[in-house]
Amino acid sequence: MLTFQICCITILIVHVLKAEQNVSQQKDSHDCSHEELHRSDPLLLNDPSLYDRRLQQLESQVQSLTSKLHLAETTISQLSQSNKGQMTYVRWGTHGCKANATLVYSGQIGGSAYSQTGNGANPLCMVHEVLWGTYQPNKNMAEIWDAEYQDDFWGPGTLDQDVPCAVCSPKQGTSVLMIPGRNRCVSGWTEQYHGYLSVNLVGHPQATTYVCVDENVELIDAGANDVNGFLMYGVRGHCGSLKCPPYIEGKPITCVVCSI
Repeated sequence: MLTFQICCITILIVHVLKAEQNVSQQKDSHDCSHEELHRSDPLLLNDPSLYDRRLQQLESQVQSLTSKLHLAETTISQLSQSNKGQMTYVRWGTHGCKANATLVYSGQIGGSAYSQTGNGANPLCMVHEVLWGTYQPNKNMAEIWDAEYQDDFWGPGTLDQDVPCAVCSPKQGTSVLMIPGRNRCVSGWTEQYHGYLSVNLVGHPQATTYVCVDENVELIDAGANDVNGFLMYGVRGHCGSLKCPPYIEGKPITCVVCSI
């Protein structure tokens, strides 16, 4: 929508510039000699008011196009304001958001147990302030387990610790993108946070989706229970079908979350 509006503004600017150019040319031609004026347009010589009428028409066109341009700019500004804050992302591994985003809520990561073959593949950011409904437990139901850092990849003292998360809304921009293989955003995008890819371990029955865990991981207080639920491992590159270079065999894969 914004791209379409910007294209409209560009077209209006072109029309304004052309109209202003025509006005300027008409004013310049007013200084020409009577002989040149008669050769180019005899009516202008016989009826000088015709020139004034043409000039007024061009000036009116410029004013009309300028008004439309201002209206289009106002519309784009209103659309930009209405779209702000509507996009959200999860900042995996921390309790809060950076200064360029607003915290929607904080929680802890939950998902399927690493050894299960059913359940869901994607982790969830489970809210701390739980509100319960009226439904009662049933014999056949899926399960959500807490998430744990694995193998000290995430830093000293992180093994088996429960993992926090935060849902954030960028203060600027309307699109959010996670880029694997980089710890800086591409040109034109703003970084929300960067870190390393995480997923379940190769060989475990439960397949999970990749998430970007913040480089500066945090822990949940009193969260080292080692129940082996949803396990969060780092991800390394494996050359073969993955092109090397630029990737390196065994090197942990970085990631960055960006907005625009």
